[in-house]
Amino acid sequence: MAHYHLAKAAEILGIYLGQGSADGHYDIREQLEAQFDRAVGACARGQLIERETMSRLLARTARAMVDSSIWTVTRAVNSRVTRFVESLTARDRRRPIFEMLPPQRRTLREEGLLGSGHRSVVVSLPTSSGKTFIAEFRILQALNQFDQEKGWVAYLAPTRALVNQLTRRLRHDFAQLGLVVEKVSPALEVDGLEAGMLTEADQAQQFRILVTTPEKLDLMLRGGWEDRIGRPLTLAVVDEAHGLASENRGLKLELLLATMNRECRYAQFLLLTPFIHNGAEIARWLSPDSNKSIDLGVDWTPNDRVVAIARAHQGDGRGEFSVALRTRHTSRNTLDIPEEIGIGEPRPLGLAWSAVKNSPGKIAAATAQVLKKRGTVIVLADTPAATWSIADAFKVEENKRPLDGDDLGHVQRFLVDEMGQDFPLASLLEYGVGVHHAGMSDDTRALVEWLTENDRLGVLVATTTIAQGVNFPVSGVVFASHQYRSRTFPYRTEMPPEDFWNIAGRAGRVDQGDLGVVALAAQDDTKQQVLEEFINASVGELNSTLIDMVEQAVNVGSILNLESLSHQPGWSAFVQYLAHTYRQIGSHDLFAAEVEQILRGTLGFQALRKNHKGWADALVWGVYAYAERIKGKPLALVDATGFSWESVNATLARLGQEKLPDDIWSAELFAGRRDDLRRMMGLLLQVPELREPLEDVTGGAGSDGDKLARILCDWVQGRPLTDMASEYFGKNVGQEDEEAATDPVAAMTDCCRNIFGRLTQTASWGLSALQSLTLGSAFDALPLNEQKSLRNLPARVYYGVNSDEAIALRLLGVPRSAAPVLSASLGIGADEPLHQIRARLRATDVGEWIAAMGERGESYHRVWSIMEGD
Repeated sequence: MAHYHLAKAAEILGIYLGQGSADGHYDIREQLEAQFDRAVGACARGQLIERETMSRLLARTARAMVDSSIWTVTRAVNSRVTRFVESLTARDRRRPIFEMLPPQRRTLREEGLLGSGHRSVVVSLPTSSGKTFIAEFRILQALNQFDQEKGWVAYLAPTRALVNQLTRRLRHDFAQLGLVVEKVSPALEVDGLEAGMLTEADQAQQFRILVTTPEKLDLMLRGGWEDRIGRPLTLAVVDEAHGLASENRGLKLELLLATMNRECRYAQFLLLTPFIHNGAEIARWLSPDSNKSIDLGVDWTPNDRVVAIARAHQGDGRGEFSVALRTRHTSRNTLDIPEEIGIGEPRPLGLAWSAVKNSPGKIAAATAQVLKKRGTVIVLADTPAATWSIADAFKVEENKRPLDGDDLGHVQRFLVDEMGQDFPLASLLEYGVGVHHAGMSDDTRALVEWLTENDRLGVLVATTTIAQGVNFPVSGVVFASHQYRSRTFPYRTEMPPEDFWNIAGRAGRVDQGDLGVVALAAQDDTKQQVLEEFINASVGELNSTLIDMVEQAVNVGSILNLESLSHQPGWSAFVQYLAHTYRQIGSHDLFAAEVEQILRGTLGFQALRKNHKGWADALVWGVYAYAERIKGKPLALVDATGFSWESVNATLARLGQEKLPDDIWSAELFAGRRDDLRRMMGLLLQVPELREPLEDVTGGAGSDGDKLARILCDWVQGRPLTDMASEYFGKNVGQEDEEAATDPVAAMTDCCRNIFGRLTQTASWGLSALQSLTLGSAFDALPLNEQKSLRNLPARVYYGVNSDEAIALRLLGVPRSAAPVLSASLGIGADEPLHQIRARLRATDVGEWIAAMGERGESYHRVWSIMEGD
């Protein structure tokens, strides 16, 4: 009888977990209690002590499963959430979701996020605890709140890779709900296609979720795009919100949130981060009377995790060595082992003791070779050159794998075509090894990310800058270096603790076995001690970078003269914020009266008032003085360009001297009018906001813009990367010997780092700014088709193509070399709406790609499908 009732309870539980009800009823707890009570009673009557104990344990287990069921957590929220849950649990879904992880359950139900009316919420959860999933439910709630107004959500991510990954994820998850998810490029200009998408009149095609970077959204909001869209921004989701403390980009994000809080009537905020110890303070900053901080960082980890030091020890035989781990941090005390543990067989990868004894990179490679038997392993190095050296160690026979008829084969053929036969990643794929660093094209990195996410690689060797990368599910992480490269002496800086734990959190994820291993390679006792101290460093509170900026300015006596500071990136962002707010208020006297109130909208000023009142007062007087300086100035140009008023004013003066022709903005700019482009690049090289990345591209050689113009013309005209790497980046600046041997890998690395990391975004931003300065209000008087063509000129630089039709395909993920020929073959129209082009592209079959590109079209078609998530 006891077995019958236990079986009946299991049946009821299974039905409920699968469909959300049992026999059409929702009182699942009562139904289960009835069956378990009868089972316990039967065991008591039969004096079956062990069975009774088991029944009681099963009853507790069943209650826990019900509590974590997606049906229980999301019951009776709103119709959108209900339909979303039905799509997540559908039988035809590849990986249906029936259970919430503990932090998801606690955040959504127990902490009340699903039913929350709080405007500002900070969610601090460990890496891999499902923060994106939590955000999806909050998005649905926000859209439901403002459905009548057709409100939209901005999902902010710090990198292009994360923007692309989140867009694919949200499109997939919300497909059954009919929600349109769009992305806009990180380029600091709104091209013609993006403008058309943002202002789409057809309600069925209007975006409801927009994924982009904070810098792009800042430019859009300051440029009046919320009004042009005609629908209110209702929620901002900030992924990797600990970026608020970033030295390079943190203040821009802080000022964006302050601007939204001041100007967007319906704006709500959800900040997601693995670690913000002062989350309550951040939440109060954005909404003092309606905030919530949810911090479950200590209570739960997705899996057991071990952080250990990896050492190589010499063996008895010639060249023999073995790898050992010594634990230094564990998620549970039971995993902490006081002595070293030897792992694997002697001489992993066939390496010799002489090769590994002084090489953290080789020790890391040997450690990863042992650990990859448990699943994919990431190996981290500090430079692109180091990644290739480490990756090469894995090219041994035991790692060899066939690629024919496999996605890896298509990726390999694409890489050979795009990056050249000498690019080593193509051959590394044959050994299940990927490489990821800034010296690769965007498409190449996206493919490596996909291969890693889908368990197609055994090892990924990457630079440490992947800390703010995409969501890689791996079983282990091995550090060959724990440092970032720096531009200034001593040229290396230790990785911040938050970045280390963010990367470490990628090991031991819920779906990656029962133990995640994080190993740091040490070649001797001195390095081991350094690494142990590094591991023990704790994550501090999140503080605004404005505090450090003010302190530095006070120390040199510049705080009252913001004009003299405006050439610095952080202060440029700050004075742009002031100029925008001044313009929005529209009255000098009102702005002067509200200066302190305006500054209180920033996180940094609140901290200054609390802890450094003298500094805060000095900043207020500095803002008063700056307001006098910008009084009566055409500040709309500050919002339009993303430059400080000082940079705008200086550039206007140079434009007056340069006397560019009136018809300069034409499609011939990147072909027959290279001299005009040279002059424009010369102007942009003198803009403080743009100077450094552009000078990095030229190697600091000359300021006339000729080299930049030649590179841009070749890039837009579709010249292969291999040719550009050889011509522009194959030799050191000033090298005279035409026959000097060049390293093609180093040249390609330098080429990609400069073109994708510096030139395309900076030059497209600069050209868009010059359009605003030269065309001014005349732009709005032009016909819409001319406006679109003009907007697309900077986009040609960003995407590396020379037609509006090819830009559309690039925006939709088509590789650069395929976009021109495919747009012509498909007959894409320049005036076609983006959603129509996307539908046509998705309807194409591999035969149409082959017809356009020849045999390589098959691989390009598969590569495009991978990058778009189809």
